[in-house]
Amino acid sequence: MAIAIITRGKTSGRRATIVQWPATIGRDPASVLHIDDDRVSRNHARIKKRDKLYIVEDLQSRNGTYLNGENVTNCVVTSGDRILVGDTEFVFLTPETQVDLATEMAELEHFALAEDLLEVGGPIAVSGSYDGVAPISSKRMASEIELQGSGLTADLLRKIFDLQANILSSDDVKECGANILKGIHTLNEKISRSVLFIWSPNSRRLIPLAARHTNSASKFFFSRRALEDVISRKQGSLIAPNSGNSTEVSRHRILLPIIHLGLILGVIHLEVDDVATPLSEEAVEPLRFLIERVASSIDSFMLRQDLENFSVGMIEAMVATLEAKDTYTHGHSERVSRYSLAIAEQMNLDREVQRLLLMSALCHDLGKIGVPDAILRKASLLTADEYEEIKQHPTIGANIVAHLPNAKRFLSGVKYHHEKWDGSGYPDGLVGEDIPFFGRIIAVADVFDAMISGRSYSGFLEAGDAVDKLGKEKDLFDPDILKAFTSAWEAGTLTQKTSTKNNSVKKDSDDP
Repeated sequence: MAIAIITRGKTSGRRATIVQWPATIGRDPASVLHIDDDRVSRNHARIKKRDKLYIVEDLQSRNGTYLNGENVTNCVVTSGDRILVGDTEFVFLTPETQVDLATEMAELEHFALAEDLLEVGGPIAVSGSYDGVAPISSKRMASEIELQGSGLTADLLRKIFDLQANILSSDDVKECGANILKGIHTLNEKISRSVLFIWSPNSRRLIPLAARHTNSASKFFFSRRALEDVISRKQGSLIAPNSGNSTEVSRHRILLPIIHLGLILGVIHLEVDDVATPLSEEAVEPLRFLIERVASSIDSFMLRQDLENFSVGMIEAMVATLEAKDTYTHGHSERVSRYSLAIAEQMNLDREVQRLLLMSALCHDLGKIGVPDAILRKASLLTADEYEEIKQHPTIGANIVAHLPNAKRFLSGVKYHHEKWDGSGYPDGLVGEDIPFFGRIIAVADVFDAMISGRSYSGFLEAGDAVDKLGKEKDLFDPDILKAFTSAWEAGTLTQKTSTKNNSVKKDSDDP
């Protein structure tokens, strides 16, 4: 069985179930998929099925058959592909690769996937309501809604705008999703549980971002078919309880797409346990209005997250390049990052600050890319001129990192991790609290790792001895950060397993 959803043409919105193969397409009423379009040939094309493989074939039509915009004569078609015949375009969906639900989120522990809406019957399905599903009629954008008669009273609009202001103040996409669901429950107290899914078009997966429920003992009840329908048609649906299906729970369900600039960003799944009061489009309208108002915020947060993921990927690539250049630095940036976070946890720094500190610590030695290999790999003590050369790496690293998105928020640790509390450090000789906070934290973590995984000429120190030595060098480090570092060591957060020395020892002990 497959499904064809017409998205453009005279019968836009019509949904047809295909159970007969090969499935002929054309103006001939005997066609499996009858298309009422003058530019479509009587026998225009057909879709053949070979096990789980589907092939679209043009039958020497007058105007050709197009698959995702390309003229084809015989080509494999997959779920989600768009087929154009004449002026009519439809989305082809197969049960083998329909929407995939990612249910890793803890709030979705009580989860059930409904198969209640699988289409049955003849080769052609009528458009409109089906199996208890009523499509919500298309409306204009929120800015063009005629408020008179829409059910959006002045008091309700003020409430929506207040909720929107709260959503816009979110710090990240997860908090934004949670605030959207909170606002929806505020607008309609009958809603028992809700899930906001982010849509990934490449993998055709719905990934849960946030969930909310008033009755955690009851399972969420999703319909893959209904979710697929909302995504394909970009149109919400009301799903009434179906008492004739023993697998169906008795509840109303509402599916609302999140759309921005014509693209699907996600789907909000809502459930109402009170079946006594039928849901109406008027009751859904305030929810839709709120979603339309905040869709751009969801898009912005998703773009920002993609950009940050890209930044992290770039950082990891540059660190790998540096480690390939200097074997001593292998694992050094990662270890310094771990030690820095251990200090941050002892100081109770919030999650966002820890995330920026992590990026700063990962980048702290990137400037060594600009240092000659002969100096980086020198096994003996450096000359005065060589030392001056290597002292340039914080500034070089800062200049590299400055090109990354959002770099200003974590650049300080890269440039100032060699500054000393007494002013004897470099590159600027800053003193005390004039040294940026990230630089002071990374300075302690960097020196500690250098002590326990030093170069061949300096030898290794045991971790405990390194902690004691750092404690005796109080004039060089922020005393509060040094105290947090010592507390982390005493708490067991600073594990020796991350050091080059101990990894080497472990490897030797494992050898037969």
